[in-house]
Amino acid sequence: MNESHGTGIPAAEQAALSVGSPPDILAFVPHCLGFVPEESLVLIALRGRRLGATLRLDLPEITDPSGLPAGAGRSAAAYRARICSLLGGDPEADSVLMVVYTQQPWRVGEPPPYHGMVDRLREDLAGHGLELRDGWLSGKEHWRDYFCESQECCPWPGFPLDQVAGSRLNAELVFRGSAYAQSLQAAVGLPGGRPPGTGLPDSATARSEEACRRRFEGRWTQGRQFARTLEAWDQCFKGHRTSRRDGLLLASLESKPVRDTVLVLAALGLPAAVAGSRYWLGLVDPAAGGPAAEAAGATEAGRLFRSVLIGRSNEAPDWDCMDRAHSAFTSLLGTASGEPAAALLTLLGWLEWARGRSSRADLCLGEALEIQPDYRLAQLLRALLERGELPGWSQSPRTAWRRGGVA
Repeated sequence: MNESHGTGIPAAEQAALSVGSPPDILAFVPHCLGFVPEESLVLIALRGRRLGATLRLDLPEITDPSGLPAGAGRSAAAYRARICSLLGGDPEADSVLMVVYTQQPWRVGEPPPYHGMVDRLREDLAGHGLELRDGWLSGKEHWRDYFCESQECCPWPGFPLDQVAGSRLNAELVFRGSAYAQSLQAAVGLPGGRPPGTGLPDSATARSEEACRRRFEGRWTQGRQFARTLEAWDQCFKGHRTSRRDGLLLASLESKPVRDTVLVLAALGLPAAVAGSRYWLGLVDPAAGGPAAEAAGATEAGRLFRSVLIGRSNEAPDWDCMDRAHSAFTSLLGTASGEPAAALLTLLGWLEWARGRSSRADLCLGEALEIQPDYRLAQLLRALLERGELPGWSQSPRTAWRRGGVA
């Protein structure tokens, strides 16, 4: 179930947006997601008339003439339950708007595509205190009200999509500098115009990477070297880049403990990442030769490390640093190949998952597995996506990531 959760509009602007005309709502969706959805169900939570979190999910395949998706029993119920769970994460939400993006035909006199699923979803949402207030279907060239049957106000086949591009809200968002891609693939924007993992680093970076690989093989987790490597990553996230340092960073990604700690470094900062890694990765024994209080502190640091790495924390990560890390990983990917490239794509997949953007995460992880089909972390993260799991912090508007804050 590929999905995106949260909102792409900066928080300050989001709070000022309210429900407007249908073209305004249809214009809001791609600006919010960062791309034009295809074969997608999009649901927007409402707090009174204010727009809240937005959820996008792949539409299930239709096989039943009634408009129910394939596996209309248990799997369809799980699909709807996932929607209710995610939208229910906003305690201020009281209703929902829906947009169905599909190329499925909607013929005159027939019910709309997915009408069976939507009818049951409406009932499930009501059971969670959420009214499905309005809905629309956006097709190849036209959009129309999903629930209206009147030919007077909703003439067939609907209204041209040009109305959406010309809406007041679209003009306002464009004026504020908002833009979006025409597809999810374009939105991910992996660098270089070539397959990821086929980068040709400059000669200085290549020499540094190979020298570091030979020099530090088997030594990446030794105390002083481990600390220096993490400090180099911390400087990278702060924008301090050199060819020599880039070579060190690329080579270090072949160490799984370094790779995992880099994620926690982006989320929590250098001190917390170092403290947690020493316990969780078994780099030191917190009970060996230290007071009980120090051992307890190391254990707690290790628990925090793990909770962030697997997304079980409800506290917001350092989104500014996470955004800078995303930029750094993307830039390094342009010169990476082999295992470092697979690692960077996996790190990018984790960051997109942390942002609540599972569709983008899945693309990154798929590219990583193209390079190394047995890359274990990419496999594990993909398993989380397939189960529809998202980090705890992404489920609340208070702690979820919002596009436009920094990056």
